[in-house]
Amino acid sequence: MRINHLLLFFLLLTSLFFTSCRRAQKQNYIVIGSTIDIDSFNPYLSTSLFTQDLLDRVYLRLAIEQEDYRTFKPLLAKRWEWSKDSTQITFYLRNDVFWTDGVKTTAYDVEFSFKCATSPEVAWLNAEDITRNIEYVKALNETTLVVKYRYVYPYQLTDINDVWIVPKHIYEKIPFSEWRRNGYFDEKPVTNGPYKVARWERGQLIELVKNENYFDKSYPKIERVFVKIVPNEANLILQFLNGEIDVLPSIPPAVAEKYENSPDVKFIRYPFLAYEYIGWNQRNPIFADKKVRQALSYGINVDEIIKAILKGNAVRSTSPFPSIFWAHNEKLKPYPYDIEKARKLLHEAGWKDSDGDGILDKIINGKKVDFKFTLITNAENQTRKEIATAVQNDLAKLGIKMEIQVYEFNTFMRHILTKNFDAVISGWRVATKPDLTTVFHSEAIKSGHNFVSYSNPYFDRLNDSASVMNNLNNAKILWDKIQEIIYEDQPYTFLYEPVRISGISKRIKPETVKMNSISFLYNLHEWELK
Repeated sequence: MRINHLLLFFLLLTSLFFTSCRRAQKQNYIVIGSTIDIDSFNPYLSTSLFTQDLLDRVYLRLAIEQEDYRTFKPLLAKRWEWSKDSTQITFYLRNDVFWTDGVKTTAYDVEFSFKCATSPEVAWLNAEDITRNIEYVKALNETTLVVKYRYVYPYQLTDINDVWIVPKHIYEKIPFSEWRRNGYFDEKPVTNGPYKVARWERGQLIELVKNENYFDKSYPKIERVFVKIVPNEANLILQFLNGEIDVLPSIPPAVAEKYENSPDVKFIRYPFLAYEYIGWNQRNPIFADKKVRQALSYGINVDEIIKAILKGNAVRSTSPFPSIFWAHNEKLKPYPYDIEKARKLLHEAGWKDSDGDGILDKIINGKKVDFKFTLITNAENQTRKEIATAVQNDLAKLGIKMEIQVYEFNTFMRHILTKNFDAVISGWRVATKPDLTTVFHSEAIKSGHNFVSYSNPYFDRLNDSASVMNNLNNAKILWDKIQEIIYEDQPYTFLYEPVRISGISKRIKPETVKMNSISFLYNLHEWELK
């Protein structure tokens, strides 16, 4: 009964708080809305981009990646120097950065964090790049850090900056082997960014407050940030339009179009280094033949999806490098909607309707197999659900029976991570350095993000070479060829590159807000209220 009383008290308190949001617009807080919760305050256990967006407000990195995606501004590191042969960087850290428990942040924290990032027991999903490229990280004293690289390549700063810096004196208490079975780091997060964690009511509310230990006393401008979890997207949007929520990271195009002239909200549109795709799990023998995957891409009317569902707020995608990225192969053209071409390819791959039931079939391993499969996506994303229905209708015209299964986000991610799916609608926010290892390399089938189990040794060799080339012009030649391979093999049907639409309320000064492909909260500490 005590638990029920506490829950009732929390719900009443939350209701009163959000009611007061509408009445007292001058209070120094904002409410961010989300359909999903974060998955962990331990950055090495997280797989969610939304989580990363929030964690970057509570953990400091060595430097701030700039909006050109190539240069960096000092943060925890106040400056750095390159060795003559460019295989080593020496970082000089600030001496006035403290964790929220009062302990100083030092180079020893960074050295320890590198061990976390590269530990097989931790199994961080981005470990592959770090271990392949960085030989060691060594703290010489509290403020001096040496990073030694295995070779010279263009993304040396990017790689070390991707290492999340966590408090050694806290995280070393738990063996790496226990991290994934221990929620200790989530209960009392010790951080060093402009915000700190005040509370986390799982599935309901996150509260961030100004970190009084933050080295720059002029930030953050907004002292308190609430993240309200509303799993139903329609309810979330309604609360945003009603003024109960101040920030939404993603607004459906139809909503933005309808309320474009509302005086209570402002929509911010910006190019996004991202793409949406359908991934075909090649563990399923139905998708093993690239002719089948090509046929599926020809058989889906993506242009109509962009027009009808996205209201034109997207461009066709052709490769894993978006068109605004320097490595993109501009010669590639989107697969056109060509139902006859799709039928021809399916026929060449051995698929036909042998029993006249309207569904294609084929003999595989001595058994007749109907062309039936299930496509999954996350329930919180209305756009993806609408796209799934459109794809279902398109493929039915080819004699393909597709079922749709939606899962709440965490369950959806478990299905992806365990490769327990036939096909999936999802999306990638693309890293600002070109490297397709974790998504398409054969080695990433076991340890990376290669959820569709795609394998092409020629791709592997070219990717391994291009990702470490120091001459970007030469690298571009290889990246173009690599994209041609992916274009031919179609492990994904590349759908579109979204023009992201985020929303802010009238309480926020829009001139203080920067949103970009790095994060919709890119400069949250600088935001101001009217």
